Amino acid sequence: MFKLRGRWCASLCVGIAIVLHLSVLAQGDEFRHAIELTQSGKLPEAELAWNELAKSHPKSAAVHAALGIVLAQEGKFDNAIAEYRRALALNPREPDVSMNLGLAEFKAGRFAEAIEPLLVARNSKPQDTRSGLLLGMSYYGTRSYVKAVPYLQAAVDADQTNMELHQVLAQSCFWSANYPCAMTQYKSILTADPNSVQAHMLLGQALDTMNRPADAIAELETAARIAPTEPNVHFELGYLYFTGHDYEKAAFQFEAELKNNPENAQAAAYLGDVKLRTDDDAAAETLLTKAVKLQAGIRIAYFDLGQIYAKQKRNPEALQAFLQAEKLDPNDADAHYRLARIYMALGDKQKAQTEFTKTKDLHSKATDTLIQKVSGGGGAMPH
Repeated sequence: MFKLRGRWCASLCVGIAIVLHLSVLAQGDEFRHAIELTQSGKLPEAELAWNELAKSHPKSAAVHAALGIVLAQEGKFDNAIAEYRRALALNPREPDVSMNLGLAEFKAGRFAEAIEPLLVARNSKPQDTRSGLLLGMSYYGTRSYVKAVPYLQAAVDADQTNMELHQVLAQSCFWSANYPCAMTQYKSILTADPNSVQAHMLLGQALDTMNRPADAIAELETAARIAPTEPNVHFELGYLYFTGHDYEKAAFQFEAELKNNPENAQAAAYLGDVKLRTDDDAAAETLLTKAVKLQAGIRIAYFDLGQIYAKQKRNPEALQAFLQAEKLDPNDADAHYRLARIYMALGDKQKAQTEFTKTKDLHSKATDTLIQKVSGGGGAMPH
């Protein structure tokens, strides 16, 4: 999942100091032999040697830690983790073993399990920057983006040339709603590589979230020029035109996305909506039907299909489509209103009245929320 380069690539031999420490204490040939095998990279032989020592010295934390190092170097992370935990159970005050345990958990893809031992290592040796980087990446891996940011920021500050770290930090800032931080990182990436398509796309997303649609469109247009076949670039650009009610430009972008990827359900759904808005019901129905077959959770596709079926007097089908739209977004007043109309057409006045009441309540709540935003307070302004 992650690629850590250069001096940030924390070696699985972090705990080699433990092995060297054994060389001072060891009196027997079997210890010296195990150390020599480890240091010369003869890992299968070293594993056998340390296993024998673990049998004869089961209470030696250093032996279990050394065996863990060899196992981790061989990629046997589960076995290495077990040995590190045995070592810590015998001697909890070994920050190097905690570091190796956290790193092995990380390498095994168990980011949540990596965090606790890495925190121990970090607190014991705050000057060791590797534990901070791995903590940042582990929090990122568990989607704890707010917690990831300070560790990743420190790592970026220490290595400004690592664009992968800039990218991960930018995403963490963005997903934790720290948009100024995200923009700073995207700009750093684009300074180093003006043709970074992903940076332009993610910067466009950040700008849109900050209510700067024109700037967001400019970034996505740049991305589309650089890489016109990049997945989702045309859909994202089309969606911004769509939300800005420029349906002609939106349709062009959705069509470009579908040309690149005919299986893009979102592009099919929103292009279908544009076709419906321009009274091309036949094309709209084809696109919307395709969208719901590709992806079941697109509310706009069901809502628009409901409108088409209602116009065609296919009321049972319209009912099912609006019910699905309502299920996907219970707070959408329009879906409840459309359902009420269909129930009336089907002669079910009681259900129709229920849906009309829900429509009225939702419109009232929406108005209250808007008033609160305008007034800056919790109470409603007089009408």
